[in-house]
Amino acid sequence: MDTPRWANILSAPYLAFMSQLFVPNSIALRNFDAVFKHNTFGPWSKKVVVTFHPTYVAMHPVGLALLAAMGDIWRKQHLEVSGTMNPDIRSIPFLQRMGLFGAMGFDDPKLIATHEETGRFIPLRKIRTGDELEEFIKTIDPLLHTTRENSRVIKHVFSELIRNVIEHAGAGAGANVCATYNRRKNKISIGISDSGKGLFNSIARSHSLKDDRDAILKALTPGVTGSTSRIGGNEQNAGAGLFFTKCIAQSTRNNFLIYSGTAYFKLKVAPVGQRIVFNPDPLLDKCSLKTGIPNFEGTLIGLDINIGDQSAFRDLIDRIGDAYQLGVKKSKKDFTKRIRFT
Repeated sequence: MDTPRWANILSAPYLAFMSQLFVPNSIALRNFDAVFKHNTFGPWSKKVVVTFHPTYVAMHPVGLALLAAMGDIWRKQHLEVSGTMNPDIRSIPFLQRMGLFGAMGFDDPKLIATHEETGRFIPLRKIRTGDELEEFIKTIDPLLHTTRENSRVIKHVFSELIRNVIEHAGAGAGANVCATYNRRKNKISIGISDSGKGLFNSIARSHSLKDDRDAILKALTPGVTGSTSRIGGNEQNAGAGLFFTKCIAQSTRNNFLIYSGTAYFKLKVAPVGQRIVFNPDPLLDKCSLKTGIPNFEGTLIGLDINIGDQSAFRDLIDRIGDAYQLGVKKSKKDFTKRIRFT
């Protein structure tokens, strides 16, 4: 398939028989529903037109990861893709430096100065194997700007989420991962996606599910994994990765989002002063859980982590481990093995 090129949005014709993907002027965790406006996410016709908002596009890594997975889906389905864009959009240099256009299958729209990424951001990249994951984890320390202990916790988040894709998602294109560092807020923002079989098909191998909503809730429940029906998992997969990741975002009073199929779960920000509780039951969290939204074939995860909040990281692994044990014991009385987050 030829690499598609961008047409000027001001002169591009509207073709009703094509599938349309509209990229809004902002995609963030707090306003994630903006991606659903004017969009269906399939089933795609043989031709797809991608149209960017004509004035400005602000994008959290979760948006970059989502669109990168869309590119994977289009390539997998051998679709003909074209794009329309106002070449004067001020955010083109950022989107291009983060690797968005290449990930979607397009040429870069303009020549830009290439800024050094070390310590500032991780552009979109593919990770398909355990060796690639190991190499990636070795390179992210400059982005973290934190203590060795806190760094270990955050690298565990990356490792768990990407390993889930490699081992369970059935995504031939691998995982899409990117991140940015906000110096003013001392915050890391992360987006990870895949174009695989989705949470429902992964977890339904070992557990009875009603729908995509049920699959997301099961995935966030400690001790539940698609690799076994045994509560608490097995030696290879303890069913802790997504629960752990949610707790990390929660501990620093930030959003966490997981989207798969026709449902998403979004953890809301806890007010300052409110006691943080790691709930084994995700429905006990302050959250938004939506269904009946456009179907996304794979799985998307986004979160923010405030790395300067030392109190949030203090004894964090032990506290999450205690919550994990509590959740598992409620489901299986004789489960006593302590999960180790290493």
